[in-house]
Amino acid sequence: MPRLTSRVAGVWGLCWTALLVAHSAFAATDAAAAFNAFRGLQGTWAIESNGKSMTIEMTYEVGSKASIVTEQFGKELSVFYRDGKDLLMTHFCNAGNQPRLKLKENGAAGSYEFEMFDITNLPDPAAAHVQRIVYKITDDKHLELEIVWKNAKSESSEKYTLTKIATK
Repeated sequence: MPRLTSRVAGVWGLCWTALLVAHSAFAATDAAAAFNAFRGLQGTWAIESNGKSMTIEMTYEVGSKASIVTEQFGKELSVFYRDGKDLLMTHFCNAGNQPRLKLKENGAAGSYEFEMFDITNLPDPAAAHVQRIVYKITDDKHLELEIVWKNAKSESSEKYTLTKIATK
């Protein structure tokens, strides 16, 4: 009987290892696919908020030997980049801080949610800062963007609709 138990334990160990390897491969593939989706945004986008056109535009550019995608939203800059199996984003905010966000796994097709994991230059933990950013790419010319702010214990969000007006 002890032989059967060690055999079962061995099978469970192999299954668990296979599951971890599959999860890691899926996360890397998921991040690669998401990064490619952001590369595909390259160009200039008109921005609408609350049904009104904004005077600023959003631009996406691929740089550094195609290892980064930059997002210019007015005077704010965000940079998307791979870090191993993860897709990260650093947002250089008009609030003067720099949240670093990581793509959450298993999002719906075309939906990419980034969650803050650390931040620099935040004067007080209760100060307003970006906590989450959600992108919903509906097709090659339309994108919905939600920026979720955290201030002390409350959250609020800004929602934008983007329409591509030029391709680079």
